[in-house]
Amino acid sequence: MKALVYDKPGRKFSGIREVPYPICGDDDVIIKVMSASICKGVEHDHDRENVGTDLAVYPVTPGHEFSGYIEEIGKNVTKFQKGDRVCADNTEYCGDCYYCRKEESNYCPTFGSLGHNIDGGFAEFVRVKKEKVFPIPDSLSFNAAALGEPVACCLHAVDRCEVKYGDVVAVIGAGPMGLILAQLLNHSNASEVIMIASTQSKLDMAQKMGIQNTILMDRKDYSVHTDKLKEKYPLGVDLIVDATGSVDIIRHSMTLLKKGGRLVQYAVVHSDEQVSLDPRLMFNNELTYTTSFCQSHNFGRAVEALNDGRVKGDLLVTHEYTLDQFYEALDENVNNRDSIKVVIHPNKE
Repeated sequence: MKALVYDKPGRKFSGIREVPYPICGDDDVIIKVMSASICKGVEHDHDRENVGTDLAVYPVTPGHEFSGYIEEIGKNVTKFQKGDRVCADNTEYCGDCYYCRKEESNYCPTFGSLGHNIDGGFAEFVRVKKEKVFPIPDSLSFNAAALGEPVACCLHAVDRCEVKYGDVVAVIGAGPMGLILAQLLNHSNASEVIMIASTQSKLDMAQKMGIQNTILMDRKDYSVHTDKLKEKYPLGVDLIVDATGSVDIIRHSMTLLKKGGRLVQYAVVHSDEQVSLDPRLMFNNELTYTTSFCQSHNFGRAVEALNDGRVKGDLLVTHEYTLDQFYEALDENVNNRDSIKVVIHPNKE
């Protein structure tokens, strides 16, 4: 079969190659991948020499967001059959460590992830454990279903936000994760969700997704969005979710919170910079700074959110390519500010 393989970080150490079809164990399924979505930050890190991802073990086939048809089932698989439409949770845990036994498998020290340290979905076929496979209804497109993983991660973040009834929430950053977060928060206890971002086309997209209150950010002059926000909320907002990964924006965002406010950093900081916070401001205003990593056991809820329209997955997909066009697709996603989710199609219908 055909697959994208990175021998180590860096484009020159990778290629679209012929590799062996995966072995289907007794408790596994093989999925014929119809849609595999690019996670810009992760795929860009694979593609940069001497970078890679924190979880990566090479050589590896990337791709942790995918959907398709069941191609083959192991002898112990009873809930699926060939031809079923599915998506898959990319995570694998040991099940027996301190954290797994506490049902906190997100912290498992041997955390496994398809597309990082296990071969993933930028391939014609991928092996997945049966318990990680989720059926998708005919009404849900493969493109939207491939976004199950980012939606599941955003659901974990929303859980960590602990939104109280009536909270005013601001999401900063309107990339794919920011747009998903804003949509989910729009269906939470929040009285209002505000999106702040520096790309007008993405703010326009947010409005199509039901986020009516948007503010354009000037990255060179934060006073532009600060003044607009403080005009309506002079005391600040209750909760900010950072979907930028910018240490400057994270630091600045703490000044936009009302007393007792919380900031949840969702986006990964891809630089070596350190976030420095004002301890006097934090102390005097009793502010909370926390983070949200990936997810565990949220895939069922993610499929429901995509299927019932709380998250409009098809609107998030702005570009589509074949597997042979992967590098063109990645460059489009990295360099075009208007691109949101770019989907790869390893197989044709």
